[in-house]
Amino acid sequence: MKIKLICVACVLASAPCLAADAPQPSQEVMNAAQAIYNDPAVQSILKEATSLEGQKWRFNNHMELVRIISPSRSEMRRQQEIAKRLSEDWGFDAAEVMAPKDGHLPGAGLQTVDGLPVYNVCVVFPGTYKNQPDAKSYKGQFPKVLLEGHIDTVYPPELPPESNPYASINLQPVTEPIVKTKEERAALPQLHFDEKGRIIEDENYQKAYQRYDNAKEAAEKNALRIYVPGYNDAMINTTAVLQAAYLMNKYGIKPVYDVWVCGTTGEEGKGNLDGMKQLYGYSQDVGKGNNALNFVANFGADSTTPYSGTMNYLGSYRFEMKYKEPKGQLATDKTPSALMAASRAIESIANVKTPFDANPKGDRISYSVGVAECTPAPEGGRSEECTIMVDMRSPQPDSLNAMRKEIEPKFAKAVEEENAAYGLKEGDKNAVTAELVWFGDRPAYKRSNYDDVASVAWLAAPQTVGVDVKKEFSDRASSLNDNVPAAVGVPTVNVNVGTNAGGGGGHTWYEWGVPGNGVEEGKRVVKLILMGLLASGYNTTDGKVIAPLAPPEGNRTTEEIFN
Repeated sequence: MKIKLICVACVLASAPCLAADAPQPSQEVMNAAQAIYNDPAVQSILKEATSLEGQKWRFNNHMELVRIISPSRSEMRRQQEIAKRLSEDWGFDAAEVMAPKDGHLPGAGLQTVDGLPVYNVCVVFPGTYKNQPDAKSYKGQFPKVLLEGHIDTVYPPELPPESNPYASINLQPVTEPIVKTKEERAALPQLHFDEKGRIIEDENYQKAYQRYDNAKEAAEKNALRIYVPGYNDAMINTTAVLQAAYLMNKYGIKPVYDVWVCGTTGEEGKGNLDGMKQLYGYSQDVGKGNNALNFVANFGADSTTPYSGTMNYLGSYRFEMKYKEPKGQLATDKTPSALMAASRAIESIANVKTPFDANPKGDRISYSVGVAECTPAPEGGRSEECTIMVDMRSPQPDSLNAMRKEIEPKFAKAVEEENAAYGLKEGDKNAVTAELVWFGDRPAYKRSNYDDVASVAWLAAPQTVGVDVKKEFSDRASSLNDNVPAAVGVPTVNVNVGTNAGGGGGHTWYEWGVPGNGVEEGKRVVKLILMGLLASGYNTTDGKVIAPLAPPEGNRTTEEIFN
C-alpha cells in the first residue's frame, strides 16, 4: 500500500501586503528615462513591439517554444532551440550567444547546482564602458545588467524521449467548462506545426490567435482557451523578454554597461533556482553569493499580474528526508518502523511554535510537511522507505534561519526516539535511519529602502512609457528567481510583461491562457528595456551618453569562488 499525506502539520500565513504611496523618481532620473524613450532606436522598438506583426511574433514564438517540454534541470532542448533562433533567426553573432550544452558558463562563480549542469541561455549586448580609460571592473569583469525570464515548466516533471519532445496545444471555447481529464483535453482541436517546429497558420490558428482586452470580452466573443503547460508560468513572459533581445539587436541598441538577456533555468519545483545561482555564484552550502560576473542590477519577468513590481522575496528552506528500515521486516515484527519514524518527525514538527505565534504583528512565517509518501509494502510486510517533504518560508532571513534551527534537529530526533522505543540506536541491527535526499534554498530578502537603482527604474519606466503606472505599491513578498540576486545584494525587481485576457491551471497539465491586449504587451516589452537601459546607461543615436544609474561594481556577500 502507498501512503500519501498532503498538507500535514501546517502553519500557513502569506507575507503581509502593505500599500503605500509610491516614491517618486527624481527629475534627473525622469529626464534620463524620457531621453532614452525618445531616442529614434527605442521609438522604432516601440513601433514594432506594438504593431500587429510584433504582437504575432510574440504569440508564434510563444507557442513554438512552450510546446518543447522543459522540466526543471532538463531544459536543454528548449535552451538549444532558443540559442538556434538567436543566431539563425534573430541576427546575433554566434559569439554573442551563450548556451553551453555542458552547462559551463565562463566566468561564473559557480557551475553546478546539486551536482547537476545548468542550462541557461544568454545573449550579451556589449557596452561601451569597458573602453573608457577610467573603467572599473571586478576582477576583470566589467559591470552588467540582467534582463531575464525562466525557461523551465512544472508539467510534465520528467523529460520525455527525444522522439516525442512536444506537448500538444489544445483549444476550447472559454464558455465551456475546464477539462477534467487529460483524455478530455487530448480530444480537443489542436494548433499545428510543421517539420521545423514552426506554427501553421491554418483555420485553428486563425480562431485561436485573437486578442482581447479582458476576460469579459473574451467570453462575450467566444474566445478559445489555449491549453499547454507553461503557457503563463512563465513562457508568455520569457518570450516577451526574448523579443526585447531581438528588437534591441535589430535596432542597434548600445548600452554603456553590458546588458545580458537570459532565459534562466530551475525556477520551478526542484530546480532550486539553479540558473540564477550559477549567474550570481550563489552557494546554498554557505548561503552566500560571489557575483563573480559583476551584475549591478537585475530585472526579472516572472509575474503573471499586470501592474506588478515584486520588491521583496519570500525565502524558503525545503527538505526531502527519507526514513529507511532494513529490508524484509514483517508487519508483525516488533522492530523500529520507517513509517513510525516519519510520523514522529511530523508530529514533532507540528508542535513547533513560530515567532509569529507569539507576535501576530511581526513577520509571518509558515512551515509545513506538505507530502509524506511510503513505498508499497509487500504482502505481510512493511514499507521500507518513507519520505517527508518539509517547507518553511519567511520574507526575513533571520526568521527563516531561526525556524530552520527549530525544525532541522527534529529529523534526527525522530530516528533516535523510534530506535530507542525498541532499545536500539542508529547502527544497530534492525534500526531505522534517516537520509537527506534533497535540500532546497531560496534565500529571503526584505528591502530596507526603495531608492536603489532597480526600484527607481521600475518607478520611472511605466510613467515614461505610459503603461502600468502605479500610485501605490505593495511590499508583499513572493518566491521567484529574483530571490537569489536580491539576497546577494544586487538591486532587483520583478515585473509582468506577457499579457493575458484570462488564464488558469498554473503548474498543471491543464494550464491555459487567452491572448491579451497586444499593444499593452508591446509597451511592457519597451518598459522592461527602458528599466534595463536606465541602470546600464545608454548611447543615443545622435552620440550622447546617458550615464548609468548603477555604480560599476555589483554587490556580493562573499569573495569565495565555488567552482
